[in-house]
Amino acid sequence: MKYVIKTFEWFLAENNRFLFHIENEGKVVGYCGGFISRGLGDGSSSGMLQHAFKEAVIGIIKKPWLAFHPEVRAMYPFVFRNVQNFFSTKQKSFIPAQENQGKLSGLVVIGVHPQYRGTGIFDELMLHFFEESKRLGAIGSKLSVKRTNARGINAYKKFDWEIIEEHDKTIVLKKIF
Repeated sequence: MKYVIKTFEWFLAENNRFLFHIENEGKVVGYCGGFISRGLGDGSSSGMLQHAFKEAVIGIIKKPWLAFHPEVRAMYPFVFRNVQNFFSTKQKSFIPAQENQGKLSGLVVIGVHPQYRGTGIFDELMLHFFEESKRLGAIGSKLSVKRTNARGINAYKKFDWEIIEEHDKTIVLKKIF
């Protein structure tokens, strides 16, 4: 649970990130979060993992069988790279965003409780994500989604997201506002 709290805390740690939700009768039925890129190297999942890394390690120590879960095993190369970077004395590089290209927001997470799918909650979340991105100066947005997530890909296409990259396991989509 602490890992989940820490990952949500990532959204609140900097003023270029945002997280919001929709409630129904006091229960969260949908949520969405993103960030405005400040440059190459400030990616969402890697930044979130680094922010919550300590809690993830503690979780694995307390429940070592989680280390063998397929989703965790798939992250091993990423985790090892982050551990190496953490202990490295090499100066980290950061490439600032080009002002003349305009800022892009990154859609990090969007989710709707299964009982509320098809009720318009996703649409409300997506529209508010666009509003929040524009308010923070973005001219468009990018996201990556698992290639196997057909429901998500179709939902994004409904909002005019376009596929710009295809990888083995993921697809990257972009939308200009």
